[in-house]
Amino acid sequence: MSVNFFQSFPFWGIYISIFILILISIGFGITYYKWRQKKVAHEDEVAINTLVGATLGLLAFILAFTFGLSSSRFEARKQFQLDEVNAIETAWLRARLLESPYSEKFQKLLVEYTEVRIWFLENKDKVAEAITKSENIQNEIWSLTVRMNHENIGKPPINSLFISAVNDMFDLQTSRISKGVIDHIPGLIWISLFILVSISMFEVGYLMGKSKKKNWVLILALSLSFSAIILLIVDLDSFEGNISLDHQVIYDMYNRIN
Repeated sequence: MSVNFFQSFPFWGIYISIFILILISIGFGITYYKWRQKKVAHEDEVAINTLVGATLGLLAFILAFTFGLSSSRFEARKQFQLDEVNAIETAWLRARLLESPYSEKFQKLLVEYTEVRIWFLENKDKVAEAITKSENIQNEIWSLTVRMNHENIGKPPINSLFISAVNDMFDLQTSRISKGVIDHIPGLIWISLFILVSISMFEVGYLMGKSKKKNWVLILALSLSFSAIILLIVDLDSFEGNISLDHQVIYDMYNRIN
């Protein structure tokens, strides 16, 4: 299990922090080059270029790796949302086949369960409260299911189909919480990424130190570009980021069952 490494930071703050980190690293690299020129008369340019190229290649690899992780988690959240919508609607349709009064009670609870989902979409900062509300309704649904079976009401095959749909719905909530709220890119990977970014930009600054006139426009462009890519990875990894899922399927399903 891992938590969101940037949970308590605003996105603009993350972007500015990364941008400043890159600029400082480049600045240190330029300063170090000037200091070293006073100590060493001649350096092996080929060896230095090879080292810088290797470090940048490693940075490209870990950026691609973390982007792949965040992208796969985003796609998993999308699939779990679709699966859960289908599971809730399937449970609701099968509830209509049950005997009265259980049929009406289950349908009402499933509508309330969906309303909690919609409420959470509009209150993403209240994760714990949304989970508690969902679990309370799950407990009501399961208690009612147990009572229905103890009373031997309805046809056993239809009851079994309904119970299977309810179990799938419960399992998918657990999966969605795991992928969307609890499970994120581990902090150790983020730390490794930022260390590698710092080292790579330091080496880039070292190479830039050879130029008598520094092109600060290109340096700023480089810093902004890397910051944007890393912020994109952070955003994809967060369930409450600017790049969010299309939740229209939930609203459409709610309109069908309500």
